[in-house]
Amino acid sequence: LVIADAIETNDAYRSRAVEELLNLIHWSTWVDPCHPKLHVDLCTAEAAVAAIVGLDWLWDSLEETQRQQILEVLDKRVLQAYRQSVEEKVWWATAVNHWGAVIHAACGMVGVAMRDKNPHAKEVYRLSRAGLQHFFNDLGKEGGWDEGLGHWGYAMRYVLLFGEACARLEDDQKVLHHRGMDETGLFPIYFSPNGHPASFGDTSPMPLHGTLYLLDKYFDRPEITWWLDTYCLNHDVNTTDWSRAGLALLFRQPGESVAPQLEPVKAFNQIGWVAMADAWPQPGFYAAIKTGDLATNHAQRDMNSLQLQVDGEMLLVDPGNLSGETNGSGSDARSEFYEIQARAHNTITVAEEDHRPDAQGSIRHIQTGKNFHWAVCDGGEAAGENVRFLRHVVMLPQAEHQMLVVLDELNLGAPERVDMFWHAGGQIELDADTMTGRITGRHAELHFGLASTALASASKGKYSFNGRWVDRFLHLSAGMIGQNYFCSVFSREAIPSKLQIEPNEQGSLTLRIGKIVIVFQPGTRHLELDDIKSD
Repeated sequence: LVIADAIETNDAYRSRAVEELLNLIHWSTWVDPCHPKLHVDLCTAEAAVAAIVGLDWLWDSLEETQRQQILEVLDKRVLQAYRQSVEEKVWWATAVNHWGAVIHAACGMVGVAMRDKNPHAKEVYRLSRAGLQHFFNDLGKEGGWDEGLGHWGYAMRYVLLFGEACARLEDDQKVLHHRGMDETGLFPIYFSPNGHPASFGDTSPMPLHGTLYLLDKYFDRPEITWWLDTYCLNHDVNTTDWSRAGLALLFRQPGESVAPQLEPVKAFNQIGWVAMADAWPQPGFYAAIKTGDLATNHAQRDMNSLQLQVDGEMLLVDPGNLSGETNGSGSDARSEFYEIQARAHNTITVAEEDHRPDAQGSIRHIQTGKNFHWAVCDGGEAAGENVRFLRHVVMLPQAEHQMLVVLDELNLGAPERVDMFWHAGGQIELDADTMTGRITGRHAELHFGLASTALASASKGKYSFNGRWVDRFLHLSAGMIGQNYFCSVFSREAIPSKLQIEPNEQGSLTLRIGKIVIVFQPGTRHLELDDIKSD
């Protein structure tokens, strides 16, 4: 409303807006030159929405010849090009990734807006709604999105804009009311503790689009309003290339936002992601874990990977989440980039081989007790056909002994070298003899201890990204065959003695971490957490 009022009352603003809209209309192409075989791509979608919204808001400020020129360009570059693409069955037309969601929604928005002015528009409107079904089918009832936060937000931004257009112009909310849309507003909240992304995949910017306020309007999700209110307006178009404030003014529901009540452990089983925290909505001790499908779009070789945040600072980080194009997400040689490989993530490798790109993991179990959170993640065949890789993540959230315990169950059918990596968001101090040390960030720190049932060695290393950023990591290496275990402990307090792993012949296992004793008993599919006590 503020923007509309400014256009109505300010001649200079109105003239500038008209000038920018006509400038867009006169661009030589709305398709990225990198996509010479496509008639429509993401650039087309973004330009289409900008043009149709601009035409709507500036209609009375445009001359009739200018209106017709804009309508003709939208017909040629969006409506006709979209229909041709769908008829040719271009790959994005049936894709479940963000491409399909953005393009179908954006072109559908043009279709519904021009349905009374163009013979192609109604058909585009129909085709776009059918095409979006691929996105909704993959969204699932939990609302998680395995391409990660950045691509989730990109897709949702356009899907919600299209849904709002259908609701306003057609009085039709069916586009919005699909399975998972009522829950998907929780996804970015659980994986952005204290406003910092803890995502997995190629890109992970905070998806703070003002459009997301519509999730509260249509699905009674005050959590998303609190989240956007808290983090949305700290940057805007001048630093992020996205205008957050404008659409926030249009779509935010009246009233004060209230801090949400969130689950201490939240699993998005369909995509294989888990978030756990000592407290919400602003945790002091937080972990994110990922299994899932490594063949999905923008997935990396990061099976059973983990991130840890302490007092708002990421101290176990994911180098794969670098921004920009340095990750080579569109390259044919993508797997050769360091950031993509398993060794660049907080996980293990076997026989110095990367994780298999077709591997599928799963969340075996999650549980919250009086003094613990526990998740069990199965890596499937990511580390090899004859390798069993289960990762237990146990968080002790209470302040007096706050720590994260990671126990890896490993079973190898042949003798192989096994390497475990922990990537630090700070400086690393390591005592290689005791395999203990400390990670020191800008304002937080974390003590650690490492152990293995096989003879192992610990070291620290670093990898430089083009001289502008250094990845510092811990490295534990051992030769193994049969059943073995790695254990890693990350604690606020120093670990007073060497970490001990004590398996016995009956299949149970005891971890001794200073005065803390954690006991696991054999289960039908994996070890079962039995007891946590303090000596």
